[in-house]
Amino acid sequence: MSASLPLFRAMVVLASVLLVGLRAQAPVETDPQAVHPDRLCVKLAEGSGAEWKNGGLVSRTGIDLTNVAALFATATTRPLVTAVAWDELDRWHTQACSVLPPHNRPGHLGLWFHLTGPSVAATAVLREALLANPLVECLHHEPRLVPAGPTPRPGGDVPPTTPLLTHLQLTHNPSPQGHGARQAATIGGARGRGLRFVMMEYSFLLGHEDVCQLVASSFFGPVPALDLSTAQHGTSGASMVCANRNAYGITGMADEVEAHFVSMGLNGGFENSLALTVANTQPADVILVVIMTQVPSLGPGTWVPFEYFQSAYDATLTATALGRHLIVPAGNGNLSLDDPALLNRFDRNFRDSGAIMVGASEAGPLVKIGFSNWGSRIDAHSWGDGVASCGYPTAFFPNNDLLQSYTGAATGTSASTPQLAGVIAVLQGAAKRQLGQPLTNQQVVSLLHAHGPQTTHVIGRRPDLVAMLQAMGAIDGLGLNEPDFDLLETITVTMDGPAGSIAALFGSFVPGDVDLGFNRRVHLDLAGMVSIGAFVLTTGSAAWSLQVPNDPALQGSHLYLQAVRLAATGPLHVTNSCQATIR
Repeated sequence: MSASLPLFRAMVVLASVLLVGLRAQAPVETDPQAVHPDRLCVKLAEGSGAEWKNGGLVSRTGIDLTNVAALFATATTRPLVTAVAWDELDRWHTQACSVLPPHNRPGHLGLWFHLTGPSVAATAVLREALLANPLVECLHHEPRLVPAGPTPRPGGDVPPTTPLLTHLQLTHNPSPQGHGARQAATIGGARGRGLRFVMMEYSFLLGHEDVCQLVASSFFGPVPALDLSTAQHGTSGASMVCANRNAYGITGMADEVEAHFVSMGLNGGFENSLALTVANTQPADVILVVIMTQVPSLGPGTWVPFEYFQSAYDATLTATALGRHLIVPAGNGNLSLDDPALLNRFDRNFRDSGAIMVGASEAGPLVKIGFSNWGSRIDAHSWGDGVASCGYPTAFFPNNDLLQSYTGAATGTSASTPQLAGVIAVLQGAAKRQLGQPLTNQQVVSLLHAHGPQTTHVIGRRPDLVAMLQAMGAIDGLGLNEPDFDLLETITVTMDGPAGSIAALFGSFVPGDVDLGFNRRVHLDLAGMVSIGAFVLTTGSAAWSLQVPNDPALQGSHLYLQAVRLAATGPLHVTNSCQATIR
């Protein structure tokens, strides 16, 4: 038995190599515009148990790694993922494989290694030697990852105070122009409370006046120094999701998420940064990565999603199989991701990373914007121009201070992709609050594919949040006219249900989460809850209105509402909860 064990292990490795050998046979991109020519990402065969330990390559499964170890020794070598221990990566891989079909499973992230050669010429020789080694399953140069799109030119005025700029957020308007984010924000939980949102980027503007969570303490790993070539890009995307809800500036689509940030430049690149992020999040949390890569060998301007490279694909599939939602851009190459030259890497029938891939449409019209990629792999789209965000000071720039800068003209899939991250955070926050459990990645994708207006181009639908919240049952009998109210404005609550039923409306200034055995938990603080009144739904609906008192002490407070409905027959029904903010 013991004599046959090495043979068995060798057969496991050989089978692995045969099953995924096409990965290593794919063309290796060498153009220095697209990759670092002196750096390699190398994946060793499944079953090899390869681990970098004490400065050398060892095998946990007894496979002879002498030849490949000698090649690794000619370069500066490290694991591609260092943020997570090998044993934890092994657990992740086992868990991912247990929930994925055999034809679509990620490579073990512990078997990926990063090699930096002493020179470009030496790295080229090393690359050819590694490709000839039977234990090397996949190899590619480390790609150059860049922000996903053109950016507006700075400029602006210097007024004395920051005005309310939410009128610029046209993507928050009702469908089909926007995503219905303003209406969605009236639903309890739909502002993202209870979720972690993580943006992976290179740099940010720390301390922007309208993104209070964008501070050093919110980072996983090292905090990046200011780099103006990428800092506004990171701040712009983050603000679309989690800018503060207040009386000035803009409002993030899911402003109540717990926001965190990761610098890819200080955490060993995309794969290691994603592992760090996964280790600090839970299933249903939302991860935004607004970067893309280039494949010049396929023609000039061939910008594609970064998962074109196998190491990024394996890391992405591992993260999504572990329940995280990864939102990524389709890229700005104006090309079809279904092009055979892309080796079926964006064909769901061939492989599917589970990432939510986002295209871009024109500002308002349901037409693909010129630069956006398209194809069957794309899940949804949003505006790729005319998007409001913090940074890029074209709309407001007092005292030339970037920490008070705003634009109404963010562009690229860098603009459309954060909008989708906000959409996902809205859906998950509402699901956790109203349904008592989060949606799976497949449920989210199914909602994106089913609800919202379509274009004549293959870039998915423009998501309609109200339709999706209704379809999943998060809107169920209670509605508000707006999410935000100034003093003296009128709050209108609408109650719906079977004609002739009776609804009792309750309110509280403090949220709650109490299970009283009904169809839905009560989301009001029972100690501070007050009865607003009882209403007969004579024609199937009734409304109650309240003018906000002219009392400055109310500014910044929240009113939480929920109703209980009783019909002539059937059990007591607790409606969804709603939330109103006094600005």
